[in-house]
Amino acid sequence: MKRIVIITFCLISLEIGLPAIRQEKQHFYNVDKEIKVEGTIEKIIMEPRYKDTAPFLIVALKEKKTQHLYQVEVSPVWFFDYDFHQGESLVITGSLYQTGENRFNLIAREIQFKGELFTLRDKHGFPNWRGGKSLQKKRGKGKGRGKGIRF
Repeated sequence: MKRIVIITFCLISLEIGLPAIRQEKQHFYNVDKEIKVEGTIEKIIMEPRYKDTAPFLIVALKEKKTQHLYQVEVSPVWFFDYDFHQGESLVITGSLYQTGENRFNLIAREIQFKGELFTLRDKHGFPNWRGGKSLQKKRGKGKGRGKGIRF
């Protein structure tokens, strides 16, 4: 009898818990959905995006051609060491994913800004901040990305 009660309790718990797990859809860098967007910064946000990690730098970018608003995940705040301001122009290369109705999101791989190219991820989409702050300092990269490459 106790087994039936325990099994029933477990099944009910799973039935209640699974929809909540399904709602938190993870998104990853997908090289097959990579696009380039040129636009103007509408808003700069620093918010937690992933469980147990540092806040992320998020840029709301309005595309020049279509006027679509993209939420661009740049990197953890500690990694990117450059100031953007509302109204400035950026060119973002990144992986597109959608949430909800017509909400466009990009995970940035490269950012072109004022004649500089900032590479945030490698060509496969793996982040350059892998290993966290301590590993970056061991590699001699200091606080963060620093200045980009001039082009």
